[in-house]
Formats: sequence, C-alpha cells, structure tokens
Amino acid sequence: MKKLSTALCMLLALSLILAACPAAAQDVGLIDAGLTCTITLGNWPSDTAPDAEKALFENYRAIMAVQYPNVTLVPDYYSYTLSNYVPMAKGGTAPSIFQPPFTDPQLLISQHLVGDVTDALEQFGVLDKFSPAYVEMLADENGRIYGLPRDGYVLGMHINIELFREAGLMTEDGLPMYPKTLQELAEYGQIIREKTGKAGLVFPASEAYGGWLFTNIAWNFGCVGENALEYQDEDGRWVCNFTSPQCIAAMEYIRDLRWKYDILNADATTTDWAGAHSLLGTGEAAMNFAADDSVDQPTANKGLPVEDFALVPFPAGEAGRYALAGGTCYMFSPDITPDQAIALMAYLKVLGKLPFLDESIIAGMRADYAAKRDRGAPVLPAISAWTDADYNAAKQAIVEEFSNVDMRLYSDFFGSLDDGSITLKSEEPVFAQQLYRELTAVIQRVITREGADVTKALQKAQDSFQEYLDDEINDY
Repeated sequence: MKKLSTALCMLLALSLILAACPAAAQDVGLIDAGLTCTITLGNWPSDTAPDAEKALFENYRAIMAVQYPNVTLVPDYYSYTLSNYVPMAKGGTAPSIFQPPFTDPQLLISQHLVGDVTDALEQFGVLDKFSPAYVEMLADENGRIYGLPRDGYVLGMHINIELFREAGLMTEDGLPMYPKTLQELAEYGQIIREKTGKAGLVFPASEAYGGWLFTNIAWNFGCVGENALEYQDEDGRWVCNFTSPQCIAAMEYIRDLRWKYDILNADATTTDWAGAHSLLGTGEAAMNFAADDSVDQPTANKGLPVEDFALVPFPAGEAGRYALAGGTCYMFSPDITPDQAIALMAYLKVLGKLPFLDESIIAGMRADYAAKRDRGAPVLPAISAWTDADYNAAKQAIVEEFSNVDMRLYSDFFGSLDDGSITLKSEEPVFAQQLYRELTAVIQRVITREGADVTKALQKAQDSFQEYLDDEINDY
C-alpha cells in the first residue's frame, strides 16, 4: 500500500510539474541563459528506481534544457560512501553533485574534498537566506558554503498517547504529560511500566542504532566542547574520548534505564530503527527517540491514529538540551569551476531546493502533502533550511491546507526550534558510523549484564575506535 501511494504521489507531482513547464521556461530568475558547461549528476535515479521517479528527473532535465540550453547534464547515479568518495575526489573522477549524510561534511570540507558554492549562492540572491543552523554544518571556519540540505530532521521523541492515558499521565487539557528531562523520562517510563505493563521507552540497540541515539543523550550529559566524544587535538590528530566523566555518566544512565527503572523493551539488542517505530505504533512502547521526518512510521505504516500520536522535544540533561539535526545534503566535486557552480545551483533551483516559488514548485508541494494526509501520516510544518519569509509562508500555507492533526501535540517540539531553548547539533564529525557501532556494543553489554563495568567497557571501546581513527585518518 505504501508503494502504491508513493507512486501515485510522484505521478501526480509529475503531471502538475509538466503542466507548469511553460512557466518554468520563462523563469525571471535566470542567471545567464548563455552559460556553457557540463555537470555530472550523481543524484540521478538508478536504473531500478520507479518509472515515475525517473520520469520526474527527466522532466527536470527538460526544464534545464530550456532555461540553460548550453549546459550539458550527464546523468550518473552514484551511491555515496566516504571510503569510495575520497579516492574519486582526489583522482578527479567525483560527480559534480552527490549526496552524503550530515555525518561527513565537516570532514570533507577540512580535507578540501568538496567544492565551494558560496559565490553561486550569492549570485542567486539566497546566500543571506541560508539558515544559520545549516551554515554551521555545511560551511568552513570562514563561513564559505560547500553544501545544501536535501532533507533534514531534528531528533525529538515520539509519544503513544494511549499508553500515557492508561498510565494517568495526561493534563487537564487532554495532552500527554511528557518528560521534559532525562530524569523525568526514567520516572515516567517507570509509571507506564507499572500501570500498563508495556515498555516506557523503546531503545533500538542493534547494529549502530544504539550508539547513534546515545550520542544525543551524551551531549545532554556534557559530552560537547572539550569533553566531546571525539575531537581534533592541536596537532590535527583525531582523538576518541569515551572515558570522560560525562560519557561515563551518560552510559550509567542507560544502564539504569534497564536495571534500576526497568523501562526498556525486552528485545532492545535486536531492535532496529523500523522495529522501534513498530513497537510504538502497535502500543508495545510509550516513547521512542525519533525525528520529525519519521512521524509516518508509527502512524501511516503501523496504524497508530494521528490523534493518539505526539512529537515532543528531546529531554534535557544536566548539561542542557541538545538535539541532533541530521539528514542528507548535496555537496559538490572539489574541482568544479565557477560556471559549473552556477549551473549546479540552477539545477537545484529546478528541483525546488532553493527558496524560489513558481507553479511547478507549488504543485509539487501540494501533491506531497496531499499524499501524506491521504495515507494517514501527520501533516506537519517543515523545518526549513531557508529564512526566506515568502517561501516559508507559502509552504506553511500548504501545510495548513492539508493539516490533519491537533498542533498542540507538536507545538512544543517546533517551538523549541524557534525560541532557542534547544541547541541543534550535527553528528559526530569523523567516522560517525564506526563510532556508533563501538558505543552500541557497550550499550548491549550494560543492558544485558547487570554488573557490567561501565568504565571498563567504555575504555575498551575507546581503544578500539582510537585504533580505527589512527589507521583511517591519523596516519595520513
């Protein structure tokens, strides 16, 4: 059913965009219609992608051909990994545009493996509209921009309101009394376990998932700045720092969730991302650390009615409240020319990734939100990468047109992004996936062995990850 809805959505968007194509051809935002260059599109759909998706990208190419007839687009599907990209970038064979996760931009920038598009953004008049939160992730120390967000998320917490209702954790206004702090999370989870018999918190501790979520908890215990989980010393060497008092305290908290408060799902060591959403959606767990981009998982995919679902801010720790801002971005080959940079921004404009509005962009937005509503997913405000008031207002108007939720169940989450009560933080800067795996192994140990020595387990993981850093990056 999900595949059918997605295909229909894409076909609807395609038909609307094709209808608006003449308007796109008359775009007054053209920089230089005589621009001449070739760009290689590593974000092109694969041969096995749905036909509707491939047709959509062919239409993007058709619009570009009208607006910039001398720009040659070379489709080149490329599945990015850090290990395969580095030799391509150094050897001059990287595609002009590619899509890394937000774990990698700062490393790629620091190693001069990506191209600067600051001047091209300025020529399009959008440089000063770039959200400061994304500038921090995608810029160097001088503020030069090397990427744009493709999609993003902010980590918060999903709530199954029905279990909160059964546990008596509701306000007089009919809203869940969700935990504002990590300590309250443990205490509320304990109440839910006692009153309902269900897990207070589902924690996916398989593969790299546990370590991924743990980093956000660790930041809120103070694993930032000089106490960061990994940092670069004055000689430029990357150092692992899992044995700080702050990291030890955060891991002891995870241990307590299992052995002191007993609020975790029983199968945590084999639960993955999809499994966590399933447990929350089917009423087997009351809370799940999850983001705004996955609200469809427990609802549309697992049947939880939107009126029994809420998205709330990530709970604060002793050191404050941080939330992971992640996702996927667009970045560019280190050898792109100024003309290619302009052509790439023009291409992303056609894709609707710059803060411009035309009939085709509006049509695509409406089709997307209509599909969300029709399949029972919450229609929520988008976290914009841009500060352009008209662009954001147009998107918000479409959200409100198709809204299917009580926004009181989401207002604290979105409000925390606007009022400065939460600090957005990108993922750990180098080899984050390996870091997550090391920390997941520690989590698995401390939640399956009541007497496990937290410090000893973290020291072992630190030694292992430091060896990995030395082999992969410090020896170059």
